[in-house]
Amino acid sequence: MKHLNLVVIALSLSVVLVFILIVGPDSEEAFLQKDEKSVVKTESSQVSAEIEEPIEEQPLKYGFNLKYTNYLVQEPYTYVVNGEERCFQFDVMREKIAVVEKAIGKYRLTYIDNYKNRNGRAPKYKGTEADKLGNDRSAAAPAYANINDLNEFVYLTDGTLVEVLEEDEEYTLVGVVGTDLEYSVPSQYIPENDNLKGLKKVIAVDRTNQNIVTFEKEDIWNVTSYSMATTGKVGKYHQATPLGYFYAIEKKPKFFYVKDGTSQIEGYAPYAVRFTAGAYIHGISTAYKYTKEGTRMDPGINEFSSSIGTVPLSHKCVRNYTSHAKFIYNWYEHGKTIVIVIE
Repeated sequence: MKHLNLVVIALSLSVVLVFILIVGPDSEEAFLQKDEKSVVKTESSQVSAEIEEPIEEQPLKYGFNLKYTNYLVQEPYTYVVNGEERCFQFDVMREKIAVVEKAIGKYRLTYIDNYKNRNGRAPKYKGTEADKLGNDRSAAAPAYANINDLNEFVYLTDGTLVEVLEEDEEYTLVGVVGTDLEYSVPSQYIPENDNLKGLKKVIAVDRTNQNIVTFEKEDIWNVTSYSMATTGKVGKYHQATPLGYFYAIEKKPKFFYVKDGTSQIEGYAPYAVRFTAGAYIHGISTAYKYTKEGTRMDPGINEFSSSIGTVPLSHKCVRNYTSHAKFIYNWYEHGKTIVIVIE
């Protein structure tokens, strides 16, 4: 029996020896490493699956349904003025429209109302006619960031589009559309019954490229016209067309302008839509002529000016070819139209 046991042990050792010679002494470690790598690879794959690729933001949708087709610039909507390349910033304008769309339905949207200081001239800012930001006192409302400190405020100009957040008889808390700013404004400067009833039409003005685009909400937002324009310059009797969001307040078949430094009516501009203080979107201005006897004569409406779309030249308004101003004048809808000025 003892000899039999020795034979069995010898046979077992022989089998192990043969296995090692065939497979190799490192096989067990190799198998273990292979399993570990497999586990690591599987876990790595799971992690990779959980990390999503960043989603690239797509431009907001808009189309073209042109209702005014004079002076068109062809796709890709770039052109050159005095050696400088310019373009129509349709995408940027569409993004600005989206800002107002988010506020629609949440709040009552209206505007600062103080045309020709008709609701009371705003107080002076620390004895001056402009606030610390350079905003002018005339045709504006005082806006207080802290209602407990009435010595510190800014001027919000007539026509500025605002969200009504809270209101009472004395002060109305408003948010300035396109910003995170909130102010308390004396309620006399906030219209009670003139609100943005729905955003249907937008007039977008580009100060940098000196052009203008109109959008209308149909199935989607569509460009209904685009053209050159001229905005305001800085000067003794001139002001830059202000940036921001404005209510399209009213329209007039013509508005009259005075000779610089006087109260004398010098002429008129046709097909005018007012959006802030005395600033209008209008056609080419017409200067009156006078006879030797002093009789005033109207030479008639002009369509074209070679300065349109070149450099800022106006007093504050946005000049257009008269045919485009007429289109906007007829197309405009009160309570459904805003003006956005970008650069």
